[in-house]
Amino acid sequence: MKKYNNRPGMKEVDVGVRKAAPTYGREAFVTFVEKGGGMLVFDNDAERLVAHMLGFDPRVRRIQAQPFAVDLVEGRLLRSADQRNAARSKYARRKGASIYTPDFYVERADGTQFALEVKLGGFIGGDADHDRLDLATQVLKTYGHEVARVVMPNTTHHPLRSNIGLLHAAAQRPDLFPTEEVVDRVRDAADRGARTLFDYAKCLELSVNLIPALIVYGVLSADLVAHRIEGRTSMEPAYGSLDHLSLVERLVQ
Repeated sequence: MKKYNNRPGMKEVDVGVRKAAPTYGREAFVTFVEKGGGMLVFDNDAERLVAHMLGFDPRVRRIQAQPFAVDLVEGRLLRSADQRNAARSKYARRKGASIYTPDFYVERADGTQFALEVKLGGFIGGDADHDRLDLATQVLKTYGHEVARVVMPNTTHHPLRSNIGLLHAAAQRPDLFPTEEVVDRVRDAADRGARTLFDYAKCLELSVNLIPALIVYGVLSADLVAHRIEGRTSMEPAYGSLDHLSLVERLVQ
């Protein structure tokens, strides 16, 4: 992940139907998400972190940032920036909500489609924001989209903040995919009483820095929302399951 105070080469970055706002010295967040088609740009860190979680969530097939806008007046989707701008001009003198842009479109492996709104804890908006989301939900349901609000914890010390970075980095390293020997040794370590990250690292004779790869590839599991990935963190064999990586749904409010 790279942060830029200006945005060179933005033509190579997917910014969706709603163009990212000029930074004028503020940070922009650019990151690579394979399920999003490559490089994505965000105005805030909460959206970047959610993109990473969606990227390694086993239930997610494809994502798109700021995928379309919702015309709340005529009940239709605006799939291009030109359509959105035309609608904004059309409704410029109209009072009340007229346009809504979700932060993400998510297509799950089972075919379910979601529109996600990302908020930071403590800043989920007022009545007008809730009313706009309710109107958008009604429109999106006619297109077969479910709608969810994801609220990121508003503290830099929350376990997710560090865990997401470690897991995202590990997910970019297919060369760290564990061998059958490593999988067998993890199960043997559990049988011999291993319970924490440090226990497994010691039994496997691995650096603790390699443990996130075992979590990403379904060898070990842990409660990644409640606990930071560190030496004393409780872990257990995942037996190939990736359910512990479905983190976004635990943040839906």
